[in-house]
Amino acid sequence: MEKSLNDKIKHSEYKSALEIINKNKDRYNVAEKTSLGVLKVKTLIELGLYDEAFKLSQNLINSKLTPEQQLKIYIERELIFEINNDEKSSKREIDKAENLLTKHPELKPKNYTNFLIRKSSFYRVNGHRKVAFEIANEAKMYAILVNDQTYLPDVELILGLGNRNNPEKQLQHFQRALFLYKKLHHNEAINSMYNNIAVFYTSQKDYKTANIYADSAISNASKSNVLNYKGDLFQQKSEIMERLKKPDSALYYYKIATDFYSKFNNEQREMKVKEFGIQYDFEKEQSEKKQLQKNINHTRKLNITLFISIIILAILLWLILKNKKRIEAQKQEITENNKALKINLEEKQFLVQELNHRVKNNLAVILSLIDLQKGQAGDTDHKHRLEDLHQRIKTIMMAHELYSYNVNHNDNALIEVQDYINKIFEAQHQSSSRDFIYNIDVKNISLKVDKALPLGLIINELITNSIKHADSDILILHLTLYQINENIEINYSDNGGVFNLDPEKESLGIFIIEGMIKQLRGTYTRENSNYKITFHND
Repeated sequence: MEKSLNDKIKHSEYKSALEIINKNKDRYNVAEKTSLGVLKVKTLIELGLYDEAFKLSQNLINSKLTPEQQLKIYIERELIFEINNDEKSSKREIDKAENLLTKHPELKPKNYTNFLIRKSSFYRVNGHRKVAFEIANEAKMYAILVNDQTYLPDVELILGLGNRNNPEKQLQHFQRALFLYKKLHHNEAINSMYNNIAVFYTSQKDYKTANIYADSAISNASKSNVLNYKGDLFQQKSEIMERLKKPDSALYYYKIATDFYSKFNNEQREMKVKEFGIQYDFEKEQSEKKQLQKNINHTRKLNITLFISIIILAILLWLILKNKKRIEAQKQEITENNKALKINLEEKQFLVQELNHRVKNNLAVILSLIDLQKGQAGDTDHKHRLEDLHQRIKTIMMAHELYSYNVNHNDNALIEVQDYINKIFEAQHQSSSRDFIYNIDVKNISLKVDKALPLGLIINELITNSIKHADSDILILHLTLYQINENIEINYSDNGGVFNLDPEKESLGIFIIEGMIKQLRGTYTRENSNYKITFHND
């Protein structure tokens, strides 16, 4: 069957070949159907049914193909994409075919010349004529090497098309192709070459010679089985008659050409309808097979799931019964443990509260000791230093007063910054020997203890510096604190002109400010008595 079909395709009996394939497709097994399908793709392309050929090639690609069948499908698909001007897809199919030939060199003798023809055609159609011509010459050398008489005339035709700038060589290749096609008795190709040579002479304005070849094509047209090819022959004859100033003859042949084209279109419509029905039946069959297989798989999975479920339920029931007493014992144990944990929690709560109380008491004792020491200080400088120390410890103590420890707190516990800063200013205002006015604009922000405590010490040192060094009759302090995105921004200033600091005496205060900013992983800028401090609130 396959040999008979190849002979029909070789002699351009495409319609007959298609009818045989469609008629006998149900008589063969899967592998034989696949072979027929590959032949059918080529037949559909020759009949101009490109959409149908592409759909069939898609189905075949998803089936099990031999390497040679894959190669033939890639080559035919390249032609489909080339006809549809899809350069990218056409190149993809060429590359697939080339990779397959590299992987399976045993396919070359029968298929390499045809592959090179398609590759040359791809580059020629897409404007790379020089590359196309080189590949066509390679195809010719290979065809001669392996004595490939089937595709050698096609190579000569490709070389002729590539020599458009050299009419003499172009004609030589065309005549060589005609000679080779005659040796193969390939009537459709012979007619096509007669027509190509007629077109050549028409382009050279040698209408008499063109007419001779056109007549040769028409006289041989009775052996043609492809209607649109016949239409092309008579169309060219009509054009030659028109150039020879024979309008009646031109019209006569034009009508014949139109008639063949009309018959061809009707024939194509009929074949498209038949192919649509065949494709529909195929898709329906595939869908039914898939659904059947899906149902079988579903039933199998359901049975397995049911069996496993029964086993699992039996095991679970056994485990439930086995562990019932153990669960009751565990409940009793958990109840006893909860009681012990509650007692332990109450004890820890008491210890934490006691720790909090003692921390506050110890800080208060330290403050009292500093006050006593301050009373015994002999000079003013020592008194001021003790006062500063007293205020720093008091700042720490205020943070502890705002932060109540208990067992439910952790290191992430928060302090309300507004309340904390207000207390620092109030404490300085009450203890300072210098009266001052302060304006605070602090948003309702909460900070962790490890952020709030360094912040409080920084603000305390800034207030102390202003009290000591601000050059103003009525001291006014300003502080704003905002959160911008994830950053805290503090702006502090007083109405003094500059800080007249003695670096040797005031090094501790500056050291504390800078050390606390560093601990906050922040930055600061200072211009006279204006501070801007920024740190990340994470």
